[in-house]
Amino acid sequence: MKRFLLLAVATIFATTAFAQSIREEIAANPDIAGGIYTAYPVTEQVAVAAPRGYKPFYISHYGRHGSRYHTAQKKYDIPAALLEQAAKDGKLTELGLDLMRRIRIIADDAHLRAGDLSPRGEREHRGIAERMATLYPEVFSKRNGNHITCFVSPSVRCVMSMTAFTERLKEIHPHISFTRYASEHDIDITRPEKNMNIYYKKARKIAKQYQQEHTKDKAFVCRIFNDYDYAEKLISSAYNTPGTQSFIGNMHDLAIIIQNFDNLPSLHDVFTEEERYQMWHFFNIRRYLTYGPSADFGDIRNQDGKLLLRDIIERADEVLSGKAPNEVATLRFGHDSAVIPLLAIMHAEGCDGRLAFADIERLPEVWCDSRITSMAVNVQFIFYRNKQGDILVRVLHSERDIRIPVKSDNYPFYKWEDLRSYCLSQCKPEAR
Repeated sequence: MKRFLLLAVATIFATTAFAQSIREEIAANPDIAGGIYTAYPVTEQVAVAAPRGYKPFYISHYGRHGSRYHTAQKKYDIPAALLEQAAKDGKLTELGLDLMRRIRIIADDAHLRAGDLSPRGEREHRGIAERMATLYPEVFSKRNGNHITCFVSPSVRCVMSMTAFTERLKEIHPHISFTRYASEHDIDITRPEKNMNIYYKKARKIAKQYQQEHTKDKAFVCRIFNDYDYAEKLISSAYNTPGTQSFIGNMHDLAIIIQNFDNLPSLHDVFTEEERYQMWHFFNIRRYLTYGPSADFGDIRNQDGKLLLRDIIERADEVLSGKAPNEVATLRFGHDSAVIPLLAIMHAEGCDGRLAFADIERLPEVWCDSRITSMAVNVQFIFYRNKQGDILVRVLHSERDIRIPVKSDNYPFYKWEDLRSYCLSQCKPEAR
């Protein structure tokens, strides 16, 4: 029976966003400048009914941890101390004094919580799990099976995300049992980064140099401090880096992560629209060069995504062959560093933009971190089967259908044999 359920489904951006430039999106909603720190947004969508005779029976999933604090405590402590020193010296403007008060509230909240999952992060995963359990009840029915295997990066925020997710599934379907693994043994599928590490420092250095050469921050600094020469000396000393660019970068880092929490003061008003876009652009370049499918570093980086994609295929094969007869879902929890290359090697729409650094000014046209990986971003393969044993699969990117270059007569459903063949062709190891 066809079912159309109106659900709260998380999306990275509304359908109309494709017609907008990222600059327009950020102007309309400053939180979009958060890039990978963008909190998991929620909207309502109508669920797609399966073709006649097909019912869902298995889900393969990878999800990033939910909203969190910055992983470096110094991002909070340095600007708080710096602004308080400037206030003592009488060197802050009225806006600067107000900013100092807000930064102190934010820093106190973050004390000894670097990298921790926030309460919102837990809610994000509970919400995703609830929608999964509600939209695909056949998957979790007793007749289909009762077991779920979970693999999680041993990072505490990832373990807590998995706990929130599986707890909600258990509340809705109490008969489900879980096997959970949080071990370095499975790091190639929960945090596949060893190939990224080969060029990570080089890529980050290039991005940093570009930012240093293009940052325009004097007007920003002068809105906060009443003495630019004083500010330059203080900031250079605090960050152990010449100039004032580290300060605007740090302020932007704090401004964009506030959305991950409840009841913390906003910092968006401290930036002009152009400054906000500028800082997003720099961050997007850094993420693209270090994690993305760039022409300069992407080939080696994508090797990490192949490990995860192959695991998705192999575990699905075990379920379909009957080797895991009670398995209804495989859940993986980790980091954005896995989602980005996974989507890239699948050539998911909007996620595989390939550009050389010489053309980096065009990057916002072809690859935008905010659209690809928010907090709690996830990729789901939903498997459907009919009585004849034919299998169809939907591929979801943060709970919305995403196109991949596989022929389909009934999009968003792909024949598993076609999808499997394509995925295997994409995750062959490179010849060395």
